[in-house]
Amino acid sequence: MAHSYDQIYLDDAMHNLAEALEVASYFYKFKLDFFMHMFITSGVARQFEAGNPKYIAGKSGIELVEETVIRTYGPSKLIECASYYMDPTEEYWTGWVLAYFQWYSGKSFREIQNIITIEDLKNKYHPYHEMDEDKIVEYIYDRAKNIQAAKRLQAYRKKLGLSQSELSKAAGVNLRTLQQYESGAKDISKASAATVVSLGTVLKCPVEDLILL
Repeated sequence: MAHSYDQIYLDDAMHNLAEALEVASYFYKFKLDFFMHMFITSGVARQFEAGNPKYIAGKSGIELVEETVIRTYGPSKLIECASYYMDPTEEYWTGWVLAYFQWYSGKSFREIQNIITIEDLKNKYHPYHEMDEDKIVEYIYDRAKNIQAAKRLQAYRKKLGLSQSELSKAAGVNLRTLQQYESGAKDISKASAATVVSLGTVLKCPVEDLILL
């Protein structure tokens, strides 16, 4: 797998993005999803994900936030936070593993946001903060597969012109459960074999299409 940049920069990148999320949350009082939107639309994220040494190693977390704020609002919105110390926080862990996943996968931050929002990632602090970073990588990849499966299920249903209610009745699947499969809230690959076979039969599609990438 091609990583985003040379691994020699990875520790700096992880620390700096971790610090950036702390600063954005505790000093600027930004919601993490809002800050990530700013980070992406300002163009700072593009420099980071491309492995520009100036951004992944040359700028502290404070400086990453400052450049994001200046590009978005102008310098008048800057807040003094030149030095601080905090015990490890959920925000710090979130930035740490986000930088790791971005480096590992080579995906853009925008692509990652489409798989898992930063707030959702933060909510995985328990129990993942006690595990190796590769465990959260596995979780995010599994989540991406689930999203793709959900999109295929919806696409097959719409191709046949069926409503969710109609598919639910024809396949003998609870409507709420079907809605959760289509939204990605529930993993269809963990459904019973009978459920997947029944859906595949009604949708006239290979069962494998509903559970595999």
